[in-house]
Amino acid sequence: MKVAPGTAPGKGRGVFATAPITRSETLIEDCTAVLGADECALMERTVVGHYYFAHPKDDDLGLLVFGLASLCNHADRPNATTSYRHDDGLGWIVVLTATRDIAPGEEITRRYACPPWFEARE
Repeated sequence: MKVAPGTAPGKGRGVFATAPITRSETLIEDCTAVLGADECALMERTVVGHYYFAHPKDDDLGLLVFGLASLCNHADRPNATTSYRHDDGLGWIVVLTATRDIAPGEEITRRYACPPWFEARE
């Protein structure tokens, strides 16, 4: 694995490259659990509300991500893109892919599906 959790100055937790990463390389593949609309509403009232993802096919649902993708910070010009694939046995999987070469120590960032609730820092 070429990424690991760490601390992003001024942001808190984040994910960072531990080795050189090339453009189009898969960075993270994380399993998820589907959240119903009622569960999403409950999550919004907790700290976990900042970490679940929008469902790729249904705006009323969400995805609780079991892995590092949930710790990636937002950037207006991210170095990773987020996609989803469905596996009959595993369910929805979040996939982060590098959009450019990334150097060791560089923070992995993605564009959030919702408008940020904070001032974005590059």
